[in-house]
Amino acid sequence: MKVVYKELPENLDWSKVDVLDPILVLVNGKHWFLKSFSKKSIYMGYWFEKDNEFYKLISDINFLEEIEKIEIIDEKSATLYSKDNNIININLEDNSLNIQAIKPIFLEIYFDGRKLYSNINEGQIYNFIPGQKSFYLNFFQSKENFSLNGLIEFDGDLQFINEFSEEIFDFDKERNSNFYKFKILKAFRGYINQIKITPDFKNRNKIEFEFQEEVSALKKFVLKRVLSLYDGEKFRAGLFWFPQRWFRDELLTLIFLDFEKNLEFIKEKISKYYLENLDLIWDKNKEKESIISADTLLLLINFLDQKTIKENQQLLLSYLKKWEENFLKGELKLPPKSTWMDTKSREEAFEIELMYLKALEKLNLMDELKKYKVFLKSKIFSNYYPKQELYSPNIFLGYYFYKNFFEEYEWLKIFDEVIKNYYLEWGGFSTENKNSPDFISYHTGENSLSYHSGDSWFWINNLALFILKNFSYQKYEEYIKKIQEASLTNLFKLGSLGYMSELSSANELKSEGCPVQLWSISSLYLCL
Repeated sequence: MKVVYKELPENLDWSKVDVLDPILVLVNGKHWFLKSFSKKSIYMGYWFEKDNEFYKLISDINFLEEIEKIEIIDEKSATLYSKDNNIININLEDNSLNIQAIKPIFLEIYFDGRKLYSNINEGQIYNFIPGQKSFYLNFFQSKENFSLNGLIEFDGDLQFINEFSEEIFDFDKERNSNFYKFKILKAFRGYINQIKITPDFKNRNKIEFEFQEEVSALKKFVLKRVLSLYDGEKFRAGLFWFPQRWFRDELLTLIFLDFEKNLEFIKEKISKYYLENLDLIWDKNKEKESIISADTLLLLINFLDQKTIKENQQLLLSYLKKWEENFLKGELKLPPKSTWMDTKSREEAFEIELMYLKALEKLNLMDELKKYKVFLKSKIFSNYYPKQELYSPNIFLGYYFYKNFFEEYEWLKIFDEVIKNYYLEWGGFSTENKNSPDFISYHTGENSLSYHSGDSWFWINNLALFILKNFSYQKYEEYIKKIQEASLTNLFKLGSLGYMSELSSANELKSEGCPVQLWSISSLYLCL
C-alpha cells in the first residue's frame, strides 16, 4: 500500500513509501483511533479516556472498498484513497471521530464496549435509540457494572443490523495472547457520505505549541508525534496497551527533550505533579503500582532544573536518603525487576550507578559523589563488578547521564566491546549477548521470555545512535547510519504509521511489542 506523509517535503526520501500491513494511528488528547487493513486486535478501534479509565466503543470500521493509498495529514487526520476512486477523510476532532467520503461509501461498524485489559466476553448490553439521521447509544457492562454513552450521526443510508459474532483477533493470537476470541456486535451497515461518532467524554484543553523556525520538517514531524501522546496532564507511555503515565518513560522523554525550550510549560506542570506526589511515587514506575522502581527518583532529580532543585532541596535530600536506605546498602543491591529491564533480577545495574552519581552532583553532594565514585571505580578495576552489566547496551544510558566517569579511551574500549557482542546487522542492539545460551533471536510476544534476552528496543538503539554520533562520528559512521536507517524505517514503513514501536526481534527488523511507544520516538528526536 502507498503511504504519503503530507507534513514532509516531497523531496524527502520518507515522504512517500510502500508499506505492508499498515496500522493507521490517529491521536487527539484523550481519544485515539487505531485501524489495521489486514489484522485484527482487541486493542484496535476507537478508544477514549474518561475519569482516569480507558474505554473502547468501536471495535472496527470496515470500508467495503479496497484502499490503495493513505495520506497522513497530521497526527489527528488522514485521507484514504480507494481503487473505486473514492476519497475518505478520517478526522479525530476535539470530541468525536468524523468520517467523510466524496461519494457514498459502503461500510460496516463493529461495536465492542470494553475497559482496557478486560477479557470479559459476556454481559454486554447495547441499547440504540434511533433519531433523525442519528442513533443514541447506551452501553452497559453488567459483569463490571459500568456504562458508556455515545451519539452516532450520519448522512446516508445506515441500517441497524444487531448481529453478534465471535471474532478471532489474529494480531493478538500471533503475539501469544491468552485472549484472542471475543464476541463483538456488528451494529450498522450501509452507504454513507458522512458519519460522526461522539462518545461521552471530555477532551483536554487545546495545547498551542510554536515550533522554532530552524527545526527541520523531519524533527518537527517527530516532535509532533511525541506531543500527540501528551494529553494536557501526562505523557502516555504508548498505544495500544500503555496509555497510562509510566514514570520512567515520561521522565526519560522529558530529559531527552530538555533542550527544547518551547516545552517549558509542560515541564513545569509535570515537575509540579512529581514533587506534590513524591511520597506515593518515588520508588514506583506507575501510579497505583506495587512494583518497585529504582530509577524514578534518580530520573526526577536529573530532570529537574537547578532552580527547582534549590527550591526543593530538603525534600529531595530526604527522599534520596530513603532511596539509599532501600537500594544502596554500602553498594547497590536492587530488588528483582526494579530497573527498565523489568523481567530480570539485576542486583547491580551500571546505568543506575551513574544516574545516582549525577543525582549527587545535581544536589551538590560533592563529598558523597567523590567517595562513591572512588568505591565504584575500585570495584570495577579489581574485577568485582559484573562484566555483563558493564559491557551491555545499558552503558549508553549510563554514559548519557555521567560521561565523566571514565576517560575517553576507556569508553572507547567499552563501546567497541558492546558493538562486538550486541550489535545486530540490521541496525540495532540486542538486550542479550549474541553468544549467550540465553539469547533469543525472535520476539515471544506476551510471553516475556525474549523481552530482555534478545529483543532490540528502539529507545536504547536511538540513545546509542546519539552517543556514538557525538562521541566519534568518523569511527562509528557505519553503525550510526545503519541504526538511523532502521529507526526511520520503523517510523515510516513498519507497523503504526508515523510512530515507532517498542522493539524488534533480534534476527530481523520488525515492528513488535507495543506499536506506539513514547520513549522510542522521543529518543529518536534526540538524535535527529
